[in-house]
Amino acid sequence: MTFKIISLDGGGIRGVLSATILKQIETTLTEKKGQKLHEYFDLVSGTSTGSILAAAIACQMDINKMINLYKDEGKDIFLDSVRQQRQWRKVSQAVGSHVLYPHEQGERGLAKVLENNLEHPELGKSAKISQITKPHILIPAYDVHSRNTTWFSNSDASAWYSNLELWKICTASASAPTFFPPYELPYNEDQSLPHIDGGVSANNPALMAVAHALCIEKQNGLNLSDIAVLSIGTGNTTKAFKYEEIKKWGQLGWAEKISDMFMSPAAQNSEAVCYQILESAGRDYLRLDFDLNERLEGEAQPGRLRPTIAKPKKPYNKYIAALKNEYKEVNEEIDNPDNCPDLIKAAECYLDCGKVYYKNPTVPVPVREAIEQFIESN
Repeated sequence: MTFKIISLDGGGIRGVLSATILKQIETTLTEKKGQKLHEYFDLVSGTSTGSILAAAIACQMDINKMINLYKDEGKDIFLDSVRQQRQWRKVSQAVGSHVLYPHEQGERGLAKVLENNLEHPELGKSAKISQITKPHILIPAYDVHSRNTTWFSNSDASAWYSNLELWKICTASASAPTFFPPYELPYNEDQSLPHIDGGVSANNPALMAVAHALCIEKQNGLNLSDIAVLSIGTGNTTKAFKYEEIKKWGQLGWAEKISDMFMSPAAQNSEAVCYQILESAGRDYLRLDFDLNERLEGEAQPGRLRPTIAKPKKPYNKYIAALKNEYKEVNEEIDNPDNCPDLIKAAECYLDCGKVYYKNPTVPVPVREAIEQFIESN
């Protein structure tokens, strides 16, 4: 029997894009197999905002509630007052401590929103990771004190974190540097371990999830050839930077771009390695993700000593343009809740007219068809 993994990337408020794709997957699942996400997948893995979605699946949360978590409560995570201060510092090039979003501010803040929303139907809001027995869970976060990545899982009841509430682990995994402060998790009576965003080491946790599955199911004889992975991104940023611009960046300039500069390449490498490993074993790997905006026109011409440099054009999302005839740019910021309507629209249009390479590396198929094929064959 196939061991099915769903992997969810980090990306802040752009998690609403992933949640929209999840809605289509669950709709297809219900039609084809009469199952929900938590019933179909054997392992759910997520980093940062993906950890929130992974936990929501494990807690059997209604898919529309997942989407509304971003739409309705995004402003309680990314507070307007903090955003305004961050924008002012960016424009004025102010020095000093970077303004960070709070984990908790009254009933607002990342931790408070997660505490109030990640509720298991049987275990309640205080559900501990070890109490959830199905599906398997894997959430990475980076331990700043020990300088290693903690693989938070419900597979080891003896782990130091086994009695931690799931919402606390997600808060740690989603505490992106330059956006949130580190989040302290109690280690023992005398010590706590500060953790930051798991995207520092694995913004796309698909490869980590495959390794974890092989480890925890070793006693059951699980082989690589038994694994299928459905990996979902949060949209690719496409803004290009020129040398003249980059060389002027100071500490604040680099801090603003650090997420894209360091987390995206690691996610792309994980995607490529995971695909090649599963492809070599003849197993399924389906990646659902797309560029948020088209920014360049012109192509390299074969036979030239140097390729033709692509020219910039006004950014727009090609899927919205194709279906709605609207040539509009989708804001790529990960901390702007006002982006949710456009992110949802882009994801819905991608589902309606996008294509993806699946099983045949030379012939793309419609996204909905690929989802159906994945579910039917696993």
